Amino acid sequence: MDWTYSLLMVEFIAVVLADITAAVLIFRIYLQNRRISALAFSLAWIFDLIFVLASVNTGKPFFDIAGLVALPTFSGLIFYGSVKFLEEESLSVSHRTLALFSMMPPTFMVYMLYVYHYTGDALWTATVASSLGISGVFVVSGGMLLWEVKEVYKSAIKYLSAGVILFGIHLVPAAIFGKIELYKVVGFTFSTILIVFMVWAMINLTSSRAFRFAGINGEAEIDFKPGVMMLDTRDYPQIKERLKNVPVLAFLRDASDIPEKWEAYFVTTVPFQGNFKGTITPTNLAKMTELTYQYLEVLSKAGKRGVILIDCFEYLMVYNSWESLMKFLSKLRDIVLVNKGTLIIVLEKGGLSENRYAQLRKLLG
Repeated sequence: MDWTYSLLMVEFIAVVLADITAAVLIFRIYLQNRRISALAFSLAWIFDLIFVLASVNTGKPFFDIAGLVALPTFSGLIFYGSVKFLEEESLSVSHRTLALFSMMPPTFMVYMLYVYHYTGDALWTATVASSLGISGVFVVSGGMLLWEVKEVYKSAIKYLSAGVILFGIHLVPAAIFGKIELYKVVGFTFSTILIVFMVWAMINLTSSRAFRFAGINGEAEIDFKPGVMMLDTRDYPQIKERLKNVPVLAFLRDASDIPEKWEAYFVTTVPFQGNFKGTITPTNLAKMTELTYQYLEVLSKAGKRGVILIDCFEYLMVYNSWESLMKFLSKLRDIVLVNKGTLIIVLEKGGLSENRYAQLRKLLG
């Protein structure tokens, strides 16, 4: 029917766009933090794209073989990415989860026997059904592994884990009823919904601050002691060069030459677009405190040290009272010390009175 064909075409385009979007965006995240899990997830969506393209060209030997190989490869990469994700987070798998894995081989064999009994088609069972079955096993297993990180990534990982597990489960009826024309429409619609949901959940997870920062290994380059540093503007270029490969959280007034790995915010009273995560008004000290806390907490959980850089001290003085500024810096100091990070404040010593400079040094220790 015309409406059926139109629906399938819309869903086909949606899946193709979702696969390409996920592969590109997650690969960009891999280039930023070099997390192998991100690379595995990115490649997984490429193989899902190959599987979808092969599915609309059935009956041609090359595409039939490509489809049979692409789906298990997708599932293998999802499983491998989940394993590497746990390794990168320094987390172990619970014994209960490992015990559930032991049920996979007999479950798979029962599934294969049932498919053959239901369809009576040995070739279908040995090819399509086995491809869908083994893929379902590894996709579900990958989803179960992702669930182990729920305490760190909260709702982000729960959505992805649930989507991955449901996608793996939905492959089971696809092998049993896949030869029925009506199910091809219903099954592909359900598959499209799950794929789009998984893509959204995975991009949401991998683009989160926790995932991006936890994967950056800048520990070797941080040779500063934990605490607070007051840095003269003349020494800033040298320190900036030393920190160019460190995931610094920076609040800046200089919009030029921002290191790629920095998470930089431009402190200004007007909207600005550039190599920044965003803009912050100089009076919004609470937002700067919140960002600092989140950033240091993420790195601390990953066993890494964070660096906070403030290169707009004089600008903050213009828009805030001295007392408010001292309270703000005192709170930042405490947050930094608790998380064993480093706070660097760039300022022009001559721009402060001796009394205020002494007060600032005493406050920051």
